[in-house]
Parts: sequence; structure tokens; C-alpha cells
Amino acid sequence: GPNGAGKTTYTKMLVTLLIPDEGEAWIDGFSILKEPVEVRKRVGWMMGETGGRALYWRLSGYDNLMFFARLQNVPKDVAKRRINAMIKFLGLEKDIHKLVMNYSTGMRVKLMLIRALIHNPDILILDEPTLGLDVESARNVRMLLRELVDRAKKTILFTSHNMQEVEMLCDRMAVINRGKIIFLGTPRELREKVANMKVVEIRLVEDKGVLEDIIKKLEQLPVVNGILSKEVSERNIVIRVLVTDYFTAIPEITSTLREYNIESVQRMLPTLEEAFLKLAGTEPRV
Repeated sequence: GPNGAGKTTYTKMLVTLLIPDEGEAWIDGFSILKEPVEVRKRVGWMMGETGGRALYWRLSGYDNLMFFARLQNVPKDVAKRRINAMIKFLGLEKDIHKLVMNYSTGMRVKLMLIRALIHNPDILILDEPTLGLDVESARNVRMLLRELVDRAKKTILFTSHNMQEVEMLCDRMAVINRGKIIFLGTPRELREKVANMKVVEIRLVEDKGVLEDIIKKLEQLPVVNGILSKEVSERNIVIRVLVTDYFTAIPEITSTLREYNIESVQRMLPTLEEAFLKLAGTEPRV
């Protein structure tokens, strides 16, 4: 869901940090209202606020993890083995004995993920687990999450507004907007739900200097309902537009842009992000 949709509030209710105004939920058969202690034993939770209130800043990263392992009754030798394995995988070996107050956002995110895993829970609830990570670290975290599901048979619920990440990782997804779930199903089912979206992708071999003129010409076409996205590389431009009718739009777009070096103009299925924006009633940002 978009920012402010209620994702973090939802996860806090599931891990028993917030009491819902109404309704009920069960984690592994235990009520979040009547059996909160049993719920907490079975869940590993990662706060999505980049560590501001989830870690002790005047302790080292290592001392934080040993403290939380003790709270979960993890034997000291087992905790050490798990910590050493995870800090190596996530690249925290050099910084694990530094004070958390000196950690970057990405380092705190990694530490919170290890904290969520330290007691080897069957269920993980992660609030934006790759927020603040660099590209390589985010890829490593996604690989870890996939392995935890495929090999260790963990159940993972995570929140995100990164639709590419959702598509890579999720077997099922829920779209939440203004505190309500407006879709529940697979990524493919989400695309099918907005199958009436007519998307045309335009590929040109041109310098980025002509992009603004191309966008203006496309926006003036009655058959074009909006610009969904634009990507520019060294000598390539890719623009995706929403159209009213394929059979009219493709020849009109081709004719309008005939002075440019067009590689292709073709109909496309909406991406997961485009489908999400359509369902949530949010305008695409270009």
C-alpha cells in the first residue's frame, strides 16, 4: 500500500503492540487479544522505522542482539552461532561491536532483521525489510527471505510499497489503502483485475535531450490518457502510456513521432506497479 495506508499499524496489531479497535486475528492459532504471550513466542518482528525505537543506541550491535536473544530464552552458545552466521551473510562483521548510535540507516535495518531471526521463529512479520539498504544488501536480504520460505519453511508477512520487490518475493499479496484491504490474491490475479488497462510501450533510439518534446506531443494526443512511466539510458528512451484504444493509439503515436528513430510501439500488459496504482486510485509519478 502507499505511504499512510495503514501497513505499519496493521503489523503492530498482529504482533500485539497495538490493540485493535474492533475485530480479531489469530497467529498460528493463538488470539492476538487473548493470548498475546503465545503470539510473541512464535513471531519475529522487524520494525519499519529504521531502528529509531527498536534498538538500544548506547549498546553495540552485538550487545543488542545478545540482549534480545536472552529475552527470547535462546541459549548463549546458540545465540552466538546464529549471530556470527547472520552478520557474515549481511556484511556486518566489521561493525558489529560499534555502538548503534554510530550505525548508518542500512546497518540498523540489517541489525533489526537479525534481531527478528535470533530466536528462529516460525513466523516473520517484517515492516519494509529493505528500506534504507543499498542495492547489494537489499538483494541479499531478498535472497535470505526467499530461502527462509523455500528451505526453512518459514511463513513471512512483509509490508512494502516496492512493487518490484513484491512481485519477486510474494506468493500472495494484499493491497491496503486508507486502512482497508482492497485486494487479496496473487500478483497475477491483481493484473487480471485491471485487465481493462490499455498500455502502450514506446521504444526510441534517441538522446535524452528530446524526451521533453516527445512527452509534450504524446500528451496532446486525445487517445493518450496519461504517461505511466519513462526510462532514459544513454541512447534509448522507453515510455509507457495509458490509451483509450489500441487500434487507434498505435498508428497515431507512430505517426506523431515519425520524425524520431522509433524502435517499437506495441501493446503491453500493465506492470504490477501500474496495476497497484490503478487499484489504489493513485496517479503514477513520472
